[in-house]
Amino acid sequence: MTRQDAGRQPVCLAARSIHQTLGGSMVLRGVDLEVPAGTTAAVIGPSGSGKSTLLRTLNRLHEPDSGDILLDGRSVLRDNPNDLRQRIGMVFQHFNLFPHRNVVDNVTLAPRKLRGLSNEEARVLALDQLDRVGLKHKANARPDMLSGGQQQRVAIARALAMAP
Repeated sequence: MTRQDAGRQPVCLAARSIHQTLGGSMVLRGVDLEVPAGTTAAVIGPSGSGKSTLLRTLNRLHEPDSGDILLDGRSVLRDNPNDLRQRIGMVFQHFNLFPHRNVVDNVTLAPRKLRGLSNEEARVLALDQLDRVGLKHKANARPDMLSGGQQQRVAIARALAMAP
């Protein structure tokens, strides 16, 4: 029986036996993961357990030592990593918002540069995503005027604006 036969969504993102060594330490040992299409996933666990390393490896900010990463059933390890990054949205513990740009500019930058949206298209998209995370009213604020939770929600809006 397939996943579809069981009434589940097809797998969109999968990791197969991912191994990752950083600084001489084995951080990921045979990690397997499946994320069904149309779902949102969170990686939680204790400090130092490899959560950030897994996310960075899935987005090919680190190349795995062994294993495979599949997107829509196809291995992406031979593809240009930038192509993958445009299709997967991730928000890390450190949001890396541009401190010299306001909230809406932080959200519009990648859609304009990478997706080719016009300034107006990107602004409409950004305001929609900011509304989704309850921060449309903060569109003109700088990141240092936001709480940590608000900065995190801006980062989520920024990731969603790329339509991963």
